[in-house]
Amino acid sequence: MKKFTLISLFLIFSLGINCQTANKTNSSARKGSNTEIRNGVVIDKTAQKIVNDVISQMKKDTPFSFSFTYDIKDEDGKIQGKGTFLSNNSKYVVSADKFSNYSDGKTMWNYIKKSNEAEITDAEDGNTMFNFVKIINTSAKNFRPKLIRQEIFNNIKCNIVDLTPMKNGNISKIRIYSSVTDNRLHKLEISTYSSSKYVYTFSNYNANKKITDKDFVFDKTRFPGVKMIDLR
Repeated sequence: MKKFTLISLFLIFSLGINCQTANKTNSSARKGSNTEIRNGVVIDKTAQKIVNDVISQMKKDTPFSFSFTYDIKDEDGKIQGKGTFLSNNSKYVVSADKFSNYSDGKTMWNYIKKSNEAEITDAEDGNTMFNFVKIINTSAKNFRPKLIRQEIFNNIKCNIVDLTPMKNGNISKIRIYSSVTDNRLHKLEISTYSSSKYVYTFSNYNANKKITDKDFVFDKTRFPGVKMIDLR
């Protein structure tokens, strides 16, 4: 993976999320209806509950980890890979085949294996492309959910929910696949108005893992000769 391509993808996704503006909860519901009107927008209450259940399950599982694969298509071509994700609330680590991200909630380190470089940023300014917890939490607030159907995915019965933005931005749609039985996330698709598409699949969940704060800090002693680039 070329360094500039990876960084540009990070920035595209960050802009797509950050430019959304959450609506205030000033809603009215139709009695007996499966929808509600929130600031003039029709909300599918069943879909909203599914998304909320996914978030609640993540909180119950924290700290947790899982394996993932990614398939990214944009104007520059196609990028594929795999990795692992470790999360503890605002802290997370992504260990992929071409890069690693470490965030302790305050600072983020983006390590590119090919160039043996680590870029340092403030966590809030860092890459969000592989911060799956933040993606779900943010989209739950700023996107409108709609239940599409139930489908068997990797031998697991899943709810499929589409999330569409309530304000203009780069992201045109987020689709989530979550287990009907335990509400865990199994697939995530993100589409942009520029026809880029990000597809992630998840497996090998490990809930309530034993962790330490050091797990979320980049240890340069493990990467001989690494070049540290401080962008703060």
